[in-house]
Amino acid sequence: MKGSRVAKRYARALLELADKGLEEKWGIELERLAAMADSPELAERLSSPELSEPLRQEAMAKIAERMDLSFPLRSFAVVVARHGRIRELGAMAEAYRDLVDEMLGRERATLTFAIQPSDDEIKRVVAGLEAIAGKKIIPTVKIDAALIGGVTAELGGKIYDGSLASRLDEARRRLAG
Repeated sequence: MKGSRVAKRYARALLELADKGLEEKWGIELERLAAMADSPELAERLSSPELSEPLRQEAMAKIAERMDLSFPLRSFAVVVARHGRIRELGAMAEAYRDLVDEMLGRERATLTFAIQPSDDEIKRVVAGLEAIAGKKIIPTVKIDAALIGGVTAELGGKIYDGSLASRLDEARRRLAG
């Protein structure tokens, strides 16, 4: 999900309010709230024009309370509803996560393997990416049999391709020409 400037501003404001050491906890709570608000049945009801603004705010307050969110996140949910930004909660959660990662010197990478990798294989790839990025890497592992073998890694908008499929394509191009 691509975050808007508005989502980034809300995320930045929430992070500035976070007590030292609670930033990640608040991020988890925000992600839970966003997932709940994005659920099809709830998203439809919360975006219904038949629901008045005060009732929408009350609904978000009750949802946040029933989810047992901390007081700051309950207040944040009401503010988001008051300003008509419920649909952007997912983008806010993503922007918040990115800000926390940046603050803590982390970066997220998507690793795509042809088959399920061992823990050691993941650790080796992550270690290589950490050397490139100079940051702690948080990997997300995906499987794509089309790679035939090897791995591709997406990190910071760049793709590092060590797949057998790309090597075979390169060899085919060289032989053809």
